[in-house]
Amino acid sequence: MKILYVITSTEMGGAETALRHLACYAKEKGHEVKIICLKELGSVGKNIRARGLDLVSFHLKGKLNPYQNMGVLARLIGEIQNFNPSVVHAMLFRAIELCRLAKRRTNFKLITTPHYDLSKKNYFLRILDRALKDADDVSVAESNYVHLFLKEKQKYNKAKLRYIPNSVNTDVFIPNKDLARKEREKLGFSAQDTLFICVARLSAEKNHQTLLKSFAAVKAKNPKMGLILVGDGPENAKLKEFVYLHHLEKDVCFAGEVSNVYPFLLASDIFVLPSLEESLPISLLESCSCALPAIVSKVGDMPQVVEHGKSGFVFNGEDSLLLSVLMAELSENKNLRQEMGLSARNRIKKYYSCSEEKYLELYQKIQ
Repeated sequence: MKILYVITSTEMGGAETALRHLACYAKEKGHEVKIICLKELGSVGKNIRARGLDLVSFHLKGKLNPYQNMGVLARLIGEIQNFNPSVVHAMLFRAIELCRLAKRRTNFKLITTPHYDLSKKNYFLRILDRALKDADDVSVAESNYVHLFLKEKQKYNKAKLRYIPNSVNTDVFIPNKDLARKEREKLGFSAQDTLFICVARLSAEKNHQTLLKSFAAVKAKNPKMGLILVGDGPENAKLKEFVYLHHLEKDVCFAGEVSNVYPFLLASDIFVLPSLEESLPISLLESCSCALPAIVSKVGDMPQVVEHGKSGFVFNGEDSLLLSVLMAELSENKNLRQEMGLSARNRIKKYYSCSEEKYLELYQKIQ
């Protein structure tokens, strides 16, 4: 089977990570795989190339405008016709809409997975999605939240709509105390420090400002604390300025984009994600699989992943005071962290382990 993946970007993010896992899995199973990235290659894209997969970048910068779309669309159609795939799988908004337009010019089987919260897109983009959605042979929602929105608000065809939740390989993301100690030392933190970690693009919707504000408040009362921010993005300079103004340079580690987040998760004690919008973040699944308790905002499917009071805490993402209280609670109670971490891993193993085989079965059915 020949599988073509089309994605908007390959920076570090949930959709990009899902693509890497899925493409690598399909290749391991003997399928011919090709990937098209509309924008310049990010860390995930470079990692995919390093693994020997065929990846083509269109090297687009910034947001696409209608004038660019015509040329991009023509090139995309050419790539599809030359590769002649059994199925095209598109991810993220721009890639999905361009593949839907391409289907008007050439014939192929199309599967889409958004990997974003469409309800937060502006009205015009939601209307565009509704106008083009029927081009999909199958529309897959990666979270229950997105599934309900597509069905009830966007009026997707129920017969063509599937729910395949994001997942994680629990045999790869596994606790390892010996390795955790070494990774922590590399980052300059001691065994006595309580380390928080946030893995997310440094953009406004991820709400790092609230996280830093809460961390600073807790840190003032408990000096044995650290915070790791994994990711990069437009808020980078603003967040670093906050850290500088609050004299937290030795306490907050900006790890940037990384191709392998596992060592950073091992080094950490608690995962925090106070996003204002989410679907089902893979970084949350990976951290819970590593037996980290999580503190997350009440958006997307995160409250379904994290059982409040059992595997972590769920809060209103804009409540920095409550976040401070929850961070302090977990930082001061090692036994509670361990109990919640074990519960988190068990829940991931039960509900969110590997979904790649489900996608391959879907490809086989529609080709």
